[in-house]
Amino acid sequence: MKQAIKDREERREAFAAGVLELDDVLGQIAQRAVSSLGRRCLAVIGPRGDDEARAALARVTEMQLRVEQQDAPPMSGVTDPRPESDDGRLDEAKIASIRDFLAANLELKKWTLLREVEAPHLASLMAASPDTRLLLERIERVVDERGRVRSDASSKLERMRQQISSLSASVDQIIRDVMGRADVRASLSDGSVHRRAGRPVLAVKAKSSGRVKGLVHDRSQTGESVFIEPAAAVEAGNRLAEVRADERRETERILIELSRELMEHRSTIEGAALRVGEFEVALASARWAKDTGSRSALQPGDEGATEGLLLRAARHPLLVDQVARGELDEVVPIDLRLGVEFDMLLITGPNTGGKTLALKTAGLFALMTRCGLPVPALDGTTIPLYDGVVADIGDEQEIRQNLSTFASHLVRVRAGLERATPNTLVLLDELGGGTDPDEGGALGTAILERLLTLRSPTLVSTHIGKLKEFAYRHARAENACAEFDHETLSPRYRLMLGTPGESCALIIARRIGLPASVCDVAQLRLDRREGELEDLMKDVRSARMAAEETRLGAEEELAQARERSRRVDERERDLEERIDKLEAEAQKGIEERVRDAMRTLERGRKVIDQLPPQARREMEETLDAMESQLTGATLTERREAFIAGLGKGSLVYLPRYRQRVVVHRVDRERREVVAKLGSMKVKVSFDEVTPYESL
Repeated sequence: MKQAIKDREERREAFAAGVLELDDVLGQIAQRAVSSLGRRCLAVIGPRGDDEARAALARVTEMQLRVEQQDAPPMSGVTDPRPESDDGRLDEAKIASIRDFLAANLELKKWTLLREVEAPHLASLMAASPDTRLLLERIERVVDERGRVRSDASSKLERMRQQISSLSASVDQIIRDVMGRADVRASLSDGSVHRRAGRPVLAVKAKSSGRVKGLVHDRSQTGESVFIEPAAAVEAGNRLAEVRADERRETERILIELSRELMEHRSTIEGAALRVGEFEVALASARWAKDTGSRSALQPGDEGATEGLLLRAARHPLLVDQVARGELDEVVPIDLRLGVEFDMLLITGPNTGGKTLALKTAGLFALMTRCGLPVPALDGTTIPLYDGVVADIGDEQEIRQNLSTFASHLVRVRAGLERATPNTLVLLDELGGGTDPDEGGALGTAILERLLTLRSPTLVSTHIGKLKEFAYRHARAENACAEFDHETLSPRYRLMLGTPGESCALIIARRIGLPASVCDVAQLRLDRREGELEDLMKDVRSARMAAEETRLGAEEELAQARERSRRVDERERDLEERIDKLEAEAQKGIEERVRDAMRTLERGRKVIDQLPPQARREMEETLDAMESQLTGATLTERREAFIAGLGKGSLVYLPRYRQRVVVHRVDRERREVVAKLGSMKVKVSFDEVTPYESL
């Protein structure tokens, strides 16, 4: 257990889960969970392997469709079956909750089996969940529907409870007899029977307590009444208390025995809990996705996906939550791409312009996708399954190591360079900051060149002027700017690819009222070469922004075309489903009528012997011909395909028994099926087997 926790934490650390605030997002999703099991599974969720992550994403997508169609799964009874203590002893309430969980597991297996075509990944998940029927039956033989140990759990317990019932009746009769006496009735404070320490007592007026013989158990707060157990009931009460104590010991023995059995099957229960927990993670994620406009991201190679990272109208989940709670007016969506035309994106612009937010959103989305969770973004968003995330974001100081802000950044960068691969997403915030700009620029350039050599997909934010030129000198690097409104001095939180941004320091200084003479001197001190370069970069910026706007427009048109195509495909699928349903209903009606006719023929054959020989032969020929025609009447293509597909394990419906059963064996020569009906096996002809339940 400790090793598993350590491994999980190491995986989360490899994706910078703490810096990217994954737990805060998981807390949002956990609010949509329906049980303690779902909340526990979400609390410990971490990066998954490739196949596992893809399967989890597919389950969320399938569950979203079920949620949208208001086809909610049966979650009643789902709870965390994990024992609260390590000693393995389970009380009645816990055993009852385990019973409810085992029953819920079976219901979910059945629910997903019936939706295997529409939700294959959910069905596959629950098909792998253990069959808990035998364990459920064992518990039900011990615990009733209210969670109490059943009287017939043991013959000894049954005998004791009969004794308790009989003795309780005797004590009650004794008490009624005592209360019925006139001298006692006049001494009572009220006409009720009270309980003290489980014993029946009467409330007797304190001044008359000597008139009622018995044991005093208590006094009222006012002192005006004493609670007396009548002497006539003491002996029977003592015997009742003894039997009740024996009954408690026997109940405890039964619970310990059952607890031991359940612990022996702990792997079965934990296996079911693992699958049901994953099922609830998909359900909670789908509900969260509905509330936040999220969806499972595509991966490179999927239909409609790009070959690298593509965020379309991405919104950070924590900001989406702030909008929902009224703490924020809106979230400006982010469009970002990486890994196709370029491996590195350098984001520049003024403070609070959205640079760090872009890095955090990209990193968090990569981590959430690895965890099998949906992300708030538009269709077409593509997120590769990175093998890790390196994140140097924020300026926390390593005080315990006596490191400055700049040094702490370098420590994280060094660790990141050691881990970086072509499949590691690298996020560097304010690269080159915290030290001399020239030295910071030189060091930043060397770090970026190393990352380009490694082909690591990298997002960088910086204010260093030299780093703005980096993308112009390296083919696999690109610039982006965080848009800023010069008039209102407020960020627009939009990224424009293809051009570096301005820090806008002098513009902001003038707007906020810094003396003009100071600003003028600062402007004069700018190197003339830098001024010419700035003019050139402005021209480039204008041209690249125009090109980016054109590209975004083309992408939007392409997205709209894909959406129209998707709607057409949906309408076609809906039409096909309606046709299939109508054909199925028609087939169902034909089969039921054919079965009725075949039963009529059988009744006719039973009385055919009463006819004269010639008439009998003619009638037999007529009945045989009718039977042949009726048999052929059911053999549509759908019916033929159903018969051809019958095999061991097939799920079919038997109208005669009005039950859905599992096929055990198929005899095609005799055209018969052997199926399991409860604990029995029944043999029926092909004509009595159908995939449809009766109307």
